[in-house]
Amino acid sequence: KLVMPRRLQIEFSQVVQATADTTGKELSSQEIWDLFNGEYLQPRRPLVYKSHQLAASTDGADSERLTIQVERDGRLETLLGQGSGPIDAAVKAIGLDFDVLSYEEHSRGQGSAAQAISYIEITTRSRHTLFGAGMHPNIITASLLAVFSAVNRAIAKGALAVQPDKARTGTR
Repeated sequence: KLVMPRRLQIEFSQVVQATADTTGKELSSQEIWDLFNGEYLQPRRPLVYKSHQLAASTDGADSERLTIQVERDGRLETLLGQGSGPIDAAVKAIGLDFDVLSYEEHSRGQGSAAQAISYIEITTRSRHTLFGAGMHPNIITASLLAVFSAVNRAIAKGALAVQPDKARTGTR
């Protein structure tokens, strides 16, 4: 069972309603999960998360340095960012014009096999707000997946431009 933020419930209900209207039937819980998985959790393009490295800044500042490997158009790229934590560093590394409005995380399952599920709500310059979600055993990875989920959904909806600010990224 997922415990979603209220605003995400409202956003996702529109996806469920559109599918129910198209199919003309009530959706089962498995079908609703499959919709959520496809809309929020499955990797999307154009920015596909591959891996990351996180390190505390060595310059005395209370910040973190993040290196993220992504695939864009079939090519691996390295994004670099520094921020107050992993999410702030990821936003800076991605280099697109959006802000994080909210973040929530909880576990799905119990014990050492539990998965972390993270929800990120972003807003774009045009004030389009939407969510992303990520699920992974590692809390930081789940959070980064949620950021990429939100960014890719915003790009797909035309709410974010695809090209990052080149000053914030390094390509290898």
